Amino acid sequence: MAKREAKKIITVEEVIAIHDKLIKKYGGEKGILNYGVLDFAVSWVNDHPRKSIFWKCAILLRDIVSGHPFVDGNKRTGFNIVITLLRTKNYRLEVSREEAIRFLIELADKGKSIDEIIIWLKKHSKKYEKKSKSKK
Repeated sequence: MAKREAKKIITVEEVIAIHDKLIKKYGGEKGILNYGVLDFAVSWVNDHPRKSIFWKCAILLRDIVSGHPFVDGNKRTGFNIVITLLRTKNYRLEVSREEAIRFLIELADKGKSIDEIIIWLKKHSKKYEKKSKSKK
């Protein structure tokens, strides 16, 4: 029997599209500096379907912010990837702009462990109930 391929949580192309959209909206230099870093991070989270959404977000955030796959906009891209992925599991980040910037700069400058990032994400995430569409 053929092995069933697990559904990908995100693709490299989707990450690049989010990055390009952010650069267009907020400015900065478009381009990929290290495709391998990006490909590895995306493959890693997709190859571990049983890991939590927080683990997956932590891996992607760390590798995009610290691994610097893009010429510009790595912190913005990593943060927006997290927001996007958490939303797919009915979570939203509730964190001030200042706190998010502080955390992202610390991550970029000093690095953080996956566990530290997971703790921060859980601390600032809130589960919400999806609103069902009513039939008319």
